[in-house]
Amino acid sequence: FSHGVAADATGWLVAVITAKGNILDGDQPAGSIGSDSMAELIKRAREDETVKALVVRIASPGGSASASEHIRYELELTQQEGKPVIVSMGTYAASGGYWIAATADKIFASTTTITGSIGTFLLFPTLDQSLAE
Repeated sequence: FSHGVAADATGWLVAVITAKGNILDGDQPAGSIGSDSMAELIKRAREDETVKALVVRIASPGGSASASEHIRYELELTQQEGKPVIVSMGTYAASGGYWIAATADKIFASTTTITGSIGTFLLFPTLDQSLAE
C-alpha cells in the first residue's frame, strides 16, 4: 500500500491510506484524491488476507460527488467483507470528505476539525405550465 501498513501484536496488518486534497474522478496523482486510484488502494487492502482493518486519514474539502460515492462504496464493500474501516479526520473533512467517512465503523476527529456537508441545491425549470391559459 502506498501510504503504509502496520502490524499489530498478533502480526496482523492494518492498512493506512491517506486521502488528502480535492476529490476528483479517475486516477489522480498525490495531492488529489482520485476515485479510481483510491478505489484500487481500498480494493488491495480488502483482498489482502493479512490485512485485518483499514484506516483512512481524510483531509479534504470535498469535490466530485460521483467520485466520493465511488470511494465510499469501496469502503462499504470492505466492511461487508468483515474488515473494519476506521476514519481519522484531519483539519477538515467536508462535503465529499465527510461522505467518504459516513459509513465508517469508527470516526475520529479533533474538536477543531471542520466537517459536514454543505449539500447541493439545484433548480430544474419546467415548461409544462408555461403555455397554459
